[in-house]
Amino acid sequence: MIRIFPSPRIHLTLLSLQESGYRVNGGLGFSISEPTCECYFSIANSCSINDIRPRPANSTELEQLKTIIRAEQTKRRMKQSLEISISGNMSPHAGFGSGTALTLACLEALHILNGSEISPAELVHASGRGGTSGVGIHTYFSGGYVFDLGRKVDGSPFSPSHLNGSKSAPLLLDQGPMPDWEFGICMPAAIEHKTQAEEREFFQRTCPLPADKVYETVYHTLFGLYAALREADRAAFCTALKAVQNCAWKLAERREYGEALFELEKTIYAAGADAVGMSSLGPSLFFLADDVNSVVSKMREMRPDCDWLVTRPDNSGREIIYG
Repeated sequence: MIRIFPSPRIHLTLLSLQESGYRVNGGLGFSISEPTCECYFSIANSCSINDIRPRPANSTELEQLKTIIRAEQTKRRMKQSLEISISGNMSPHAGFGSGTALTLACLEALHILNGSEISPAELVHASGRGGTSGVGIHTYFSGGYVFDLGRKVDGSPFSPSHLNGSKSAPLLLDQGPMPDWEFGICMPAAIEHKTQAEEREFFQRTCPLPADKVYETVYHTLFGLYAALREADRAAFCTALKAVQNCAWKLAERREYGEALFELEKTIYAAGADAVGMSSLGPSLFFLADDVNSVVSKMREMRPDCDWLVTRPDNSGREIIYG
């Protein structure tokens, strides 16, 4: 038996989503310590998954994961499959990259328990993840921040990660440790999470973006967010984070949740936050403040309909415990 604890990731924004250009997608994000995901694996004759998280994956998604595991078992001619138990408070479709993290954890456990060695690149290829952004596939192994430049334009439609198994891996520009900043996390229980079908429809409806809107996002991401985290300049990071929220792609993502999300953001600012962002397609929010614990304490009283956490960046990647 082994246990794998993959870390969630914050995805700040996607980048290249215009009609034509050199590359598609790409983005910036980083790994955090909470919310948690705990995966327990033991050998079994056939694959089974017991998802006991408060908000589990649905049956279709679990079957998709089983299909990926069975395909790898068949391809590698492995004798044993997996009995899997998933717990923790990292919900699917909440903006934390749980689908990528779980898929990679299951495939890695399959190889470990069958005594097989496999490289990170081979695991990523088997997972079919990383076609939309390379943040989750890289932070899984070593945490920290990841800035990738997506992949060459190949005529594939714009789509979320679960549909976009890339023919080529996204081009990694840079990866390194995040500054030890404290973040608040808001997981709104009253705002419905997007389904896979809704995520697909959002991409189809929103893309492509005008080129000038893409250039604006790239500017604030590269010269703002990326430069600030490299120099551990929290004030500049906050300024750029607020700017990115009003760039075309991130604003479209936020508008998917309407006034419920915007009112929640306003309340977090009023409680003392310096900057609030939405991770990926949300609806989870993250924020920075001079006193994150104070903001979280206020928000727990003001908005008990949300789950509130205090977390820090994770710079080590998934933890594997044997036995």
